[in-house]
Amino acid sequence: MKKKSSKSNRGKRPSPSNKVRRTSGRRVAADTASRKASEDKADDLRFRFDQQSRIFDITLSSISDFAYIFNRAGKFIFVNQALLDLWGLKLEQAVGKNFYELQYPDELAERLQRQIQQVFDTGVGLTDETPYTSQTGAGGYYEYIFRPVFDRKGKVEVVAGSTRDITGRKKVEEDLRQSQERLRHLAETLESQVLARTTELEARNKDVLIQSEQLRELSFRLMEMQDEERRRIAREMHDSAGQTISALGMNLTQIINAVRSTNPRVTRLAEEARTFAEELGKEIRTTSYLLHPPMLDERGLRAALGWYVEGLKQRTGIDVDLRIHDEFERPSSDIELAIFRVVQECLANVHRHSGSKSAHIKIARESANLVVEVRDAGCGITADELANIRNKGGGVGLRGMRERVRPFGGDLRVNSRPGHGTTIVVTLPAG
Repeated sequence: MKKKSSKSNRGKRPSPSNKVRRTSGRRVAADTASRKASEDKADDLRFRFDQQSRIFDITLSSISDFAYIFNRAGKFIFVNQALLDLWGLKLEQAVGKNFYELQYPDELAERLQRQIQQVFDTGVGLTDETPYTSQTGAGGYYEYIFRPVFDRKGKVEVVAGSTRDITGRKKVEEDLRQSQERLRHLAETLESQVLARTTELEARNKDVLIQSEQLRELSFRLMEMQDEERRRIAREMHDSAGQTISALGMNLTQIINAVRSTNPRVTRLAEEARTFAEELGKEIRTTSYLLHPPMLDERGLRAALGWYVEGLKQRTGIDVDLRIHDEFERPSSDIELAIFRVVQECLANVHRHSGSKSAHIKIARESANLVVEVRDAGCGITADELANIRNKGGGVGLRGMRERVRPFGGDLRVNSRPGHGTTIVVTLPAG
């Protein structure tokens, strides 16, 4: 009977409850394994994200410029090593503090905090300059840039900034200004003596001419050195920092794509980091191209000015009309650079002084000359100021433009009337 009963049991199907328990057990085991795999993948992605963040921090800390980020309270949430070295502080001593708490002079701290808030309120970046000496005694003259970083809703989330030491440039400008002032004073002194001491004036005038020629040569050489330094700095920024930021952005994109469906928090952090990297990359590219646009060498004046004019429109809102004759042939590279810098200075003056919302640029060949005309519709110049410009050369900007075209036998003229704008015409030999 036992044997028969055993055979009967083997022929029966498993009960439904046992089958459900086995299926449920396998499902739980599969879910546990899947969860473990997801957790392992998230841990790996978090490690990679942390690694990319460290690379980002090392990149910013390896440059000589100061880089930093403010929150809406106007307090630092990131400071690179260069700025920490200036302050003589560690990162944890600076993060979470504002300029008052970092013992900046009250007047400077108030101005900086106000400007940070201005960027948050308007969503528009700004550039300014200031002298500063830290508690360690280190310091100089600095140019700083504050730029807004927007969230997905278009609201300013943080303000990113960078600061550059321009002490050397300021010293060069001051030395040049003092040299020009000494020359002007000497010329006026000689003119006051011409009636009484003609013979002596001739001898002194010869000395002045020699000094003037030396000063012009020095000024032109200084401009050449500045252009070479701009080209070198621009190339280094583009080739090193720019490429590193681009690589960082691509890696962050890969991280975002990898974790988008599994870890929203890491995705958001990675997207924020990518936004910061993109903004920094744009600033580096813009600064690099403003220092020396590579297309000036590669594609010529037409392409370089087209790029610069478009960028100026976006940065300032000034409507610039650029017209270059279709059959305009490229001059020598030295003349192209001189024309580019003259137009650049003219448009800077339009932006800073004229109040005009538009500008017109015309470049053409007329007979044996190249003629560059820059015209605005701004406030214009009074007759007395115009006479002073024609007699004494005007400010540093106009004098700099004259010195740029002088070695090529060029000429610069300024025509203006109050309320009718200003026109600057530069004529250069085409040969």
